[in-house]
Amino acid sequence: MTVIALNDVWNACFECMVIVDEEGSVLDLNRSAMRLFSLGPGDFAGVSLCELLGDRSFGRYLKADKETTGISVCIGTQELIANVVPLYRDLEQTRYVIILKNMTQQQQLKYQLQAMNEVKLLYDAVLDELEEGVCVVNTEGRVLFYNRKMGEIDLREPASVRGRRMFDVWPALDEQSNPLLVAMKLSKTLHHRETHFTPNGRAVTTLSRTTPLFVGEQKRGAIQVLRDITEQKQLAESIQQLRKADETKPASPRPLPRQNQTRFRFTDIVYVSREMGHIVEQARRAARSSSSVLIIGETGTGKELFAQSIHNESPRRSAPFIAQNCAALPEGLLEGLLFGTAPGSFTGAVDRPGLFEQANGGTLLLDELNAMSPNLQAKLLRVLQEKKCQRLGSAKVVDVDVRIIATINEDPLEAIRHGRLREDLFYRLSVVNLYIPPLRKRREDIPALIDAFLAKHGRALDVKVTGIDPDVYSHLLAFAWPGNVRQLEHVIEGCLNLMYDDGPIRFEHLPYAFREMIIRQLPDAFPDAPQAVTAPIRLSGSLEQQVARLEQELIRQALRETNGNITKAGERLGISRQHLNYKLKKYGMTKKQA
Repeated sequence: MTVIALNDVWNACFECMVIVDEEGSVLDLNRSAMRLFSLGPGDFAGVSLCELLGDRSFGRYLKADKETTGISVCIGTQELIANVVPLYRDLEQTRYVIILKNMTQQQQLKYQLQAMNEVKLLYDAVLDELEEGVCVVNTEGRVLFYNRKMGEIDLREPASVRGRRMFDVWPALDEQSNPLLVAMKLSKTLHHRETHFTPNGRAVTTLSRTTPLFVGEQKRGAIQVLRDITEQKQLAESIQQLRKADETKPASPRPLPRQNQTRFRFTDIVYVSREMGHIVEQARRAARSSSSVLIIGETGTGKELFAQSIHNESPRRSAPFIAQNCAALPEGLLEGLLFGTAPGSFTGAVDRPGLFEQANGGTLLLDELNAMSPNLQAKLLRVLQEKKCQRLGSAKVVDVDVRIIATINEDPLEAIRHGRLREDLFYRLSVVNLYIPPLRKRREDIPALIDAFLAKHGRALDVKVTGIDPDVYSHLLAFAWPGNVRQLEHVIEGCLNLMYDDGPIRFEHLPYAFREMIIRQLPDAFPDAPQAVTAPIRLSGSLEQQVARLEQELIRQALRETNGNITKAGERLGISRQHLNYKLKKYGMTKKQA
């Protein structure tokens, strides 16, 4: 190797190197050492090593005339490790090369690496808790991450997949059929719905989204997020089979109460308040047209009662009225029910009209529209604007003439702000707005409602009620009724079920959970109740906020007493399972939090 080449190697070394003579005078430094000591090529003439290092005792390592390693040296704030290596050029003179390693930089790199590892472990832990499968690969097709849920779907241990090449893990896939490789090749996001078989032969239906990963402009790999919809698919197929079987049954000789199978008219709405009278009048006027109607009101206020009444007083009264709750079904199943399905759209799919086609010429009620996914809301908006729909898996477009009545159980502006309601869909549906106030804001209607429910359920249960105890009656009038009219009706029905003889309704006839709610809400009326029950409610915020806090506490108590059983807890609270699930979702609660 030439002298020029050796000099290049000398200066290319990252480690700092200094050559000194036996006296410790500096003979040469490489570029790394010059940067360390802030010296130029001619600045070290006559400078001793001890001066450079700031350590006069360092000369003893030269006098030892042997290789010495691991010497700790400090230069300013930097910690270094020095190694002394003798270079014997001849018998008379010895040169020494001092190699300096910057431990501060190494320590910083170590800390940075440790921090990065901690962040990676945190991300891995978070991704492992997801209920969606996640798989990440690099551009070479090697699996960088494969979470717990993906392993459950695929029946593989994540540890046996991570770090391996995809073709070794899934040998049946090739570059054309592997969505991760295709997404990288096309540089675009892919959406797939497919049914595959696990190693033990179980059929799994999944929805997946595969996206290429970039760092700046450089492609670094791809990520696939996968959701198991096997149970939803099986549920959809079961419902379709049941409906298909029902369609083949001979018609029942028993006539339907009404051709459109509705139960309510405006005469069924019980009220005495001027406000409710004004709302009923607005609804009657809206019934004369085919414009879309958006009914806003808390759960239990009677939104469907208004929807059916509007239909039955409209020119469409002889046409179908179909109601669908948007919170009761997952997105994929709800989409198929609304728009219909064609053979081949998924395994077992049949040629079946959706609710839009079934309600053609009539009215379609979409209950709890704010529970529908934004993606499905966008498809709904398109149907409303074009008055055409297309079955899943079919290219055929069908004209539909349907009046839409939608209900939401929260402030629409809040729903829009939190992404639960598309703003464009809100404007499209709210041609007519009807706001049904909660029962606590129209207390003058409570006596009339009580009388109506006593008469209705008294006939059904063959119970003769001679009245209501005055104290109980005052409690019913003062109660906040978070479940609104529906809760009041359930309480009255519950009382009549518990009456074993004719007479007035007394406090012991009230459902247990409702008694507890009254005691908590009206502590002054129950001075002898245990302190834990009669502790006054903290008066902060509006009445609605206080009622919300009380609802949450009662829900927790009911879930604790029923060991987290949603159905039994709902029965204790006097509300349906679906209503209780809505409340849990509304307050961000889970069964475990009870």
